[in-house]
Amino acid sequence: MIKVKLVVRVVKDSEVVCGYVGDVELPFVPTIGMKFKQGVSTKLWETTDNNELSPHVEHIIYDLDEECIIALFEVSEFLASNYWTELDSKNLGEWLFDCV
Repeated sequence: MIKVKLVVRVVKDSEVVCGYVGDVELPFVPTIGMKFKQGVSTKLWETTDNNELSPHVEHIIYDLDEECIIALFEVSEFLASNYWTELDSKNLGEWLFDCV
């Protein structure tokens, strides 16, 4: 299994305003353009406005320090799913700006 961090940046008016991260172990390496979906009762990409997004992987990064793969997504709405852990503002630069 491969350790993967799913990292999401929320962009509004060309500015990163929020970020989320979720850890998963996969039997494969994600690729650019791939989409992830989770179950029926809990929707991975549910927004605070009860919409459901369908973003794709925009960038793949291998983090040498964490020894994991990072799959970076970008969305324009805040996420509501309890799958995600919101990144605090001091980590936004590390995960969301330096990843591209």
